Amino acid sequence: MLHLVKLELKKGGLRGYILGALIAYAAIAGLLMLMYFVKEEPTGSTFKNQADMLSAVNTLVGATFIVYASALLSKLVISEFKDRTMTLLFAYPVSRKQLIFAKLSIVFVWCFVAILLGNVLLDALMLTVNHFVGDLASDLGATDLVRQFGHVILQAIGAAGMSLLPLVIGLPRRSVAATIVSSIFIVAIVSSNNAGFSLSSIIAIPLSLAAIGIIGAYLSFRNIDQVDVA
Repeated sequence: MLHLVKLELKKGGLRGYILGALIAYAAIAGLLMLMYFVKEEPTGSTFKNQADMLSAVNTLVGATFIVYASALLSKLVISEFKDRTMTLLFAYPVSRKQLIFAKLSIVFVWCFVAILLGNVLLDALMLTVNHFVGDLASDLGATDLVRQFGHVILQAIGAAGMSLLPLVIGLPRRSVAATIVSSIFIVAIVSSNNAGFSLSSIIAIPLSLAAIGIIGAYLSFRNIDQVDVA
């Protein structure tokens, strides 16, 4: 299995996605800085406190990379079915399920790592900026930061699982557009902020959607060894 993952990484030319992730981090950082320094009122920034600031980081990073993962999913799976190159891959003496699992594992792990790393880097950046600028009170202690990190890990798992949900929509249609649009739709529902509240803040919701995404991906390929994919 690990060998298949390595082959997919070599074949997929994923360096561009790594560069894209770095650009996405920079863009999110710029937006966060704008939100921090643009005052809604004379007394402070857009964020009410440090917890609110870190929550915004988590929401922006998660939403960005769920959509980004759908592009990776489209490249590794949807496009290969659409162009029928998957038929050639299935001609090799390798289990079809293992091949598909390797591709989906790349998407899941990439999304998880990108979100986890993005949160760590951008949380550190914003806390450092606030330390020197001091617009927000330093109301987070070591225990709060540890709890925040645990929350970020759960959110990253949830987002990585949700990144597989668009497969259920895009695969039957062999449509890259449907895959990406459905990921945007998922993000719009789960990550939209209404008066400081979003569905993603209830950790059971992203984790439940992650489970649905994983189950949906499994059901999409459960009979792949017996069906004609041409």
